[in-house]
Amino acid sequence: MFKKILQDIVEESDGYSAVLMGYDGLAVEQYDQPCEAGDLNPFAVEYAHVLKEMKDTLAILNSGEIEEVTVRTERFQVIIRALSEDYFVILTMACNGNYGKGRYLLSREQFRLLEELQ
Repeated sequence: MFKKILQDIVEESDGYSAVLMGYDGLAVEQYDQPCEAGDLNPFAVEYAHVLKEMKDTLAILNSGEIEEVTVRTERFQVIIRALSEDYFVILTMACNGNYGKGRYLLSREQFRLLEELQ
């Protein structure tokens, strides 16, 4: 079921990839569209490490849990939505993709993903 949810997010946002991951850096499921960058999984793994460090830092600062992180580069925009204390989802889109729609879809599908995780 995860694959279908991730596929819906990617296809509706015209994105490249959506990955459901644990903070340990292991992908639970991934859906990819063909992309000039090739396999985007290494990006997701590296973002998992960065996100884990951010999560730990926020805990030390007592500033609350991560809800969402966005990274924009010349080639991509990456939207990361926290699902729980153990899992998050990463959507990778073109740099000129519809950022608002990507955020909306991640927010909308958050509850379906959480239901499937239980």
